[in-house]
Amino acid sequence: MKSRVSVRGQTVIPAEIRRALGITPDTAVHWRVESGTLVGVVVPADPVKASLGVLKGKVSSDDLRRERTEERARERTRENGAN
Repeated sequence: MKSRVSVRGQTVIPAEIRRALGITPDTAVHWRVESGTLVGVVVPADPVKASLGVLKGKVSSDDLRRERTEERARERTRENGAN
């Protein structure tokens, strides 16, 4: 698919792509350049809600607690060493 850029710098996202990605009026799109290629990423209306569950099954709350406990211990050791 191809579209053209107008003199005002605007372009049209083809209907097939809009339907496939659920793009509707007022949908935000984040644009960036990667290795000379233009990339448009649809920004969810509620980014926090859209990210819920992203880490499910990858990191457990026990792992996060253990990591934070170890981090606090390292911080205390550094603080005591600096005194």
